[in-house]
Amino acid sequence: MYCEYAHSMGFSVRKEHLSYWIHTRIIKCRAFCCAKAGLKRVRPSPKKYRKLETRTGCLACIYFTTDTEGRNWTVTKFVEEHNHPLAMENEQHLLRSARSISKMQGSLIKNLTDAGVKTVHAYNFLSNEVGGFENVGFSKSDAYNFVQREKKALIERGDSLSLLKILQEKQLEDNMFSYDVRTDELSRLTSFFWMDGQSKIDYDCYGDVVIFDTTYRLNKYNLACAPFIAVNNHWQNVFVGGAFISEESIDSFCWVFNTFLKFVGGKLPTTIFTDQDQAMAVAIERVFTGTRHRLCQWHISKKAPSKVPCFNNEKTVRGLFYQCMSKCDSELEFDRYWNEMISRGNLQENRWLGDLHRARRNWSTAFNKDVLDLGILSTQRSESANNGLHGCSKATSTLVECFMGLEKLVGSWRRGERDEDFRCKQGAVSLKVRSCAMLKHVSKFYTSKMFVRFEQAFMEGAAGVCVVDETRHDEDNYLYVTKLCDGSDDKRWFVSYNSKTNETACSCRGFETRGILCKHILRIYNLKNLREIPPVYLLKRFCRDAKKGIYLPNTPGIIECNSNLIFRNHLMRFAYDLANRVENSKDAKAHVLGRLHVLANEADEIVEAVEMRRRGLSDENDKNTPLVRDPVKKKPKGISNARLKGYWETGSKKPSKTINLLKIVITLIN
Repeated sequence: MYCEYAHSMGFSVRKEHLSYWIHTRIIKCRAFCCAKAGLKRVRPSPKKYRKLETRTGCLACIYFTTDTEGRNWTVTKFVEEHNHPLAMENEQHLLRSARSISKMQGSLIKNLTDAGVKTVHAYNFLSNEVGGFENVGFSKSDAYNFVQREKKALIERGDSLSLLKILQEKQLEDNMFSYDVRTDELSRLTSFFWMDGQSKIDYDCYGDVVIFDTTYRLNKYNLACAPFIAVNNHWQNVFVGGAFISEESIDSFCWVFNTFLKFVGGKLPTTIFTDQDQAMAVAIERVFTGTRHRLCQWHISKKAPSKVPCFNNEKTVRGLFYQCMSKCDSELEFDRYWNEMISRGNLQENRWLGDLHRARRNWSTAFNKDVLDLGILSTQRSESANNGLHGCSKATSTLVECFMGLEKLVGSWRRGERDEDFRCKQGAVSLKVRSCAMLKHVSKFYTSKMFVRFEQAFMEGAAGVCVVDETRHDEDNYLYVTKLCDGSDDKRWFVSYNSKTNETACSCRGFETRGILCKHILRIYNLKNLREIPPVYLLKRFCRDAKKGIYLPNTPGIIECNSNLIFRNHLMRFAYDLANRVENSKDAKAHVLGRLHVLANEADEIVEAVEMRRRGLSDENDKNTPLVRDPVKKKPKGISNARLKGYWETGSKKPSKTINLLKIVITLIN
């Protein structure tokens, strides 16, 4: 009541004296005063920014007293006069006690900022909705302070303990969620790893080829982000586990890999791609025994011009190097091109190429034709996750912010996967050759993205591959020799075919490495007029129902509202539609209101029971959670928090070398 009076008059209110009746919590006296009441002590402040003095010693106030039961309130003192000018009508929305952020406004600001919208833009959106800044109910600085309070609330118990609390809450929500942390001798957090239920399902379906990289350090503790990335049936990234580690050592990588295997039941990936990190290579050899370790060709090709100078001006030598990287079908072919490159470029003494040749089995495709790699040559998919995290973290980001940022990125990937699943279910792929029975058969099996890859190989085989020779060994077995029709390459590919079982094999080993039949085999199938692809050559990981039998989707008809704002909007729309349907019937309105009261009471009981259960589990977790301290704060290399200097500030005051040289020349002439 007093606040409404004060705001209409043009001054702000502050709480003052408060007393209780003896041995009770019943208010006896409550006082409110003008916000300019009293005077502050004048203290010298070394800070550059000093707040304005707003206290003027104003005596305006109001005192309330109550009876012993606290029911009847009586005004016992009221001072109306002020010793300062009052706010104008168009300034009253700036009064401190008149500004507050409601629960709905706070929820909207939080949802917008979580979605990547800047705070100032969220504030502008609210002002447009209510018809101006004066009608919002709070100022722009209040919005910034609210966002900062929300961020601090996430780490109120300390960064590491707040992160552990979030991980424990996720474990309560998801029974398949797993995590582990690692500390040093001072109980400081050094590494943590997590994997949710969806990641375990994705790894079970698509975990044959995994990409692992640690190329991103941007947080206040300089921890490296180390995600495990796989490729799904839509040729999209899927997150199958992640870690943050303080140091890239053999011991740290061994801990990450052992934890990963523990959470996936010991199932090893067929192939893992990494960069040229020696500690990572040793850890993979120790933990991922039986997994083929491949190096990123992009990193190698990026280093090549600086390590081998002749690559910059001799295209033939450089072309031979790239031929060795990914265009050789056998080890003999690799050796032939490699020796030719060495002799043409006189590179016998190049130490970098010598080291690269010794590790050729880890980077050249010629030595990995017997294992599945999906045709992947680099770790760019993992680095795309790091680039995505760059947008939601910075050098001062906390562990909680980095974790939530990566979770948000993973959520966007999973939304993209659901969108592609929907597109595949609701539509059919248009065929380039509509009368082709084989394409019709495959289009019903593959997803749209994978069908496009298969169709490209089919068309290249039909139009670009010629059969040079045919040899019949017996009644069922044939051997075909194929080449490119345009004559751009004299290479020959040998395809064996069994007419009884339709089993085939090609010397390029395209199916063994990419999981899709190569154009040479498809040319032979086309020659033999096969109408369907044998089931053994259709991998389930690429089909539309790759997760069938493993993953059960949400129950139809139930809307999953993870956001409070979305739930409120959905519920309000539902209630509005219901009100429109019953507004003309008195009995229907009475029935709806009665049922709503019953539902409200039942909902309160459910919420109270869930809160008590959560509080009990939270207390139990607090007792069982070990004391984990925050990691040591480190500044990332190359990152500075200092103000960037302007153009004139960066100008060198020392004379340049050219000016000094001119002075010397002039002196010699004179």
